[in-house]
Amino acid sequence: MSLLMCPARISAKPAPGYLVPGMLECVSISGKPINDLQGNTVGVTIPLKRAGRLFLLEGTIDNMIGNFILDTGASGLVLNQTYFRNAIAVDDEEAGGVTGSTASVERINVKRLLISDLVYTNMPADVTPLGHLENRRGVKILGLFGMSLLKNLEMVIDLRNNELQIFRLDRTGNRLGPPSPVVKYDIIQKIGEFHSIMFVKATIGGKVLDFCLDTGAESNVLSITAHKNVLGTVTITRRSGLNGVGQDRGEVLFGTLNEFSMGNRQMVPMETILCSLTAMSRKYGCPIDGMLGYDFFAKGKIYINLVKKEMGICLKPEENK
Repeated sequence: MSLLMCPARISAKPAPGYLVPGMLECVSISGKPINDLQGNTVGVTIPLKRAGRLFLLEGTIDNMIGNFILDTGASGLVLNQTYFRNAIAVDDEEAGGVTGSTASVERINVKRLLISDLVYTNMPADVTPLGHLENRRGVKILGLFGMSLLKNLEMVIDLRNNELQIFRLDRTGNRLGPPSPVVKYDIIQKIGEFHSIMFVKATIGGKVLDFCLDTGAESNVLSITAHKNVLGTVTITRRSGLNGVGQDRGEVLFGTLNEFSMGNRQMVPMETILCSLTAMSRKYGCPIDGMLGYDFFAKGKIYINLVKKEMGICLKPEENK
């Protein structure tokens, strides 16, 4: 598959752009290009729409227009079975969710995907039921936009301004073109990658834990089987149902995570869910202690550099205490 980042607007015939091994073809939904001093496009600013605590990107896939959830907890492109019922399956597998449920997944090949100025051609995609997300949020969701679609790039998630910036990188992970305006990041942390999923370490209750970075999670999640010192930092507030993959629901505990540090920085308490992560660990192929979702990404401007395997957080003033 291949990725094309078109300068300026996109038309039915792609303008000359940049090819990166890996991803789908074109229409006219455009972000704001980020240019260097010579006028070369080195990145793009894409508007982020909100549906509750979900971050949506408007896109076109095989001439169908709709929304894609920005989901760093998904390894690649995942399509909503509602709109791809007649797709030809290549193989079958199962998806796991935080409720412990599973749903069937089919894999198909997609000819063309456009997200703002990002054009993807000839790429594989999973197909699974996502109707419960549409019904709950009342928006058309074509699928999930996962991490492998941003391979070899840097993304900056800025929820305060409701935008996503994508930057092209050289082989060492530096942005192309002259340096951007200096942003002081309060936390800079190395991240790990496994099967195109990003993981980061954080400390709770004196224990170092492995968290998945998941913009598709509407809340932070902590494993119910975590060490007692970890669970002791959570104030339980209520018990409720939660939608999982497919149409299944499970019961989970909601609470406030009172202790969370990354690097040497203690962060302000965040809302979290306590539940089993056995199914998610099995899906990812490695054990995870938790997932950092909306409450984490809402703390400030966050960059994720997929070449340097690094992330940074510029905390909002009210978080920078």
